[in-house]
Amino acid sequence: MESRWKVWSDKGIPIPLLGLAAALLVIATTVGVMSYRNWELSDRNDSLSTTLAQYRRKEADCTAAIKAGTDFLLAANNFDYRTPEEWTTKMAALTAGPVHDYFSTAKVAQDNAELIKAGKLRKSATVADAACAEQADQGVKVVAQIDESTQNFQTTDPVKTTSAVWVEVSRDGGGWKAVDSGRGDQALRGDLAATPAPATPGPTVPGQPEQPR
Repeated sequence: MESRWKVWSDKGIPIPLLGLAAALLVIATTVGVMSYRNWELSDRNDSLSTTLAQYRRKEADCTAAIKAGTDFLLAANNFDYRTPEEWTTKMAALTAGPVHDYFSTAKVAQDNAELIKAGKLRKSATVADAACAEQADQGVKVVAQIDESTQNFQTTDPVKTTSAVWVEVSRDGGGWKAVDSGRGDQALRGDLAATPAPATPGPTVPGQPEQPR
């Protein structure tokens, strides 16, 4: 029985070329498999890089939102009847949307200043802790704990309290501004101390603690 090698040789097919062709086929297959694996690994690395970038951006947004929320809480809960106009000015600067429009109104500024002055209201507060509770691309809800000290014409000694509060901040240009806030589950919208705002009302003068019994 003739071998296939002799048959191929008799037909003019060089035996060494067959071996070379087989070797090239093996090499091509190996290169193809390696190329696919490299592409797969590269694709996974790209996906991982994208995920890491998203986490970093989310972390940066949270940090910026906490800063904006903390600034707002400090402004909202620090005021003095001897300089009442400063409070409304700060509130307007740190807010956006309908809340900003409310505090930017001249009559609102005047009425709130008169209210703070008439009650001889003085309040100081510090933010003990803050964190991001809910987070989306365009908005973050910041929860915080604040320590407060409040005085008015009826309480010569400061009344000290600790409150759980929250602030909703939204992207505004290149930064973040407060658009709503509240204590616990209670939003400050709709509880204005002075002139009611048209359509959507803004925050109120921070509430006073109950009188000691």
